[in-house]
Amino acid sequence: MPPNRFDQASRYAAKLDAVGFLAWLLREDPVEVRFRLWLDARTLPFPGDPERTCDTVAWLSDPDPAVEWALPIKFCLEPDGELLGRLLVYLGQLWLERRPTDAGGERFAVGAAVVNLTGRGRTSRTMILRQTGVRTNLEVGERDLCDEDAAALLDAIAAGRISRCLLPRIPLMHGGDETSIIQRWIELASQEADSRRRGDYGGLALVFAEAARRLPIWKDALKEWNVIESQQVLEWMAMGEAKGELKSSINSLLTVLATLFPPGAPADLEGVIRATTDQEQLRNWLLLAVKSNSLDTFRQAAGL
Repeated sequence: MPPNRFDQASRYAAKLDAVGFLAWLLREDPVEVRFRLWLDARTLPFPGDPERTCDTVAWLSDPDPAVEWALPIKFCLEPDGELLGRLLVYLGQLWLERRPTDAGGERFAVGAAVVNLTGRGRTSRTMILRQTGVRTNLEVGERDLCDEDAAALLDAIAAGRISRCLLPRIPLMHGGDETSIIQRWIELASQEADSRRRGDYGGLALVFAEAARRLPIWKDALKEWNVIESQQVLEWMAMGEAKGELKSSINSLLTVLATLFPPGAPADLEGVIRATTDQEQLRNWLLLAVKSNSLDTFRQAAGL
């Protein structure tokens, strides 16, 4: 399974300003809950994660009472109905295998936070077996970006109450496709003095705009935005463009087949074509379709 660029971009954006991001995520004054560092949890596989790692595990220190926390943060393109189970497994591994000190003894308190880029999640769950005293409970800090108010967030950023590191997520929020919001975004992002950071903001905004199906309006608004200095973000943008070209080639082939051989590709053939990720293969099939005198001839020539 290929890496999920939306997840990668989310983790990258969180690390632009860890303290600022966590203060927003947890709705907590960063002075009260101190961020120490991102834990190295690369050897702990996250169940169902194709990359097998969760590199956004925040080490937080709560001074009152004095407790050290390990908090994995999961970013979901859309709500994951199995995330509760996967988090329970991962939190158990984390509790068993990571400790605040090499000397051992004390363990981390563990919890989790979830950010849904699209849709509304309901990951928290309480399970009680009648009056037996048996109870399983997991309450996560969950943010659904579709319900976040883009205008209110921009006001908070302008007032200095929230870090500018949240700017890339504006396209995912309520109102994130409005012209006035985008222009305000440009005004605030332009105030960033670090040219690379400005490039990150613009490139990440375009990646997230694609996730929210708002790419055309953001791409047009940011056509003059310089993202060249952000090589990683450029790679994610290129992945999105390649995916768009692939989808276009698939649709073109299916349209040609439907035009030449009505009613077109049967379900089994359409499934194979839509599952293809080889752009060159699709081009070859398109040429074979044009040269074929029947759907059967095409299938035979294409090996389908």
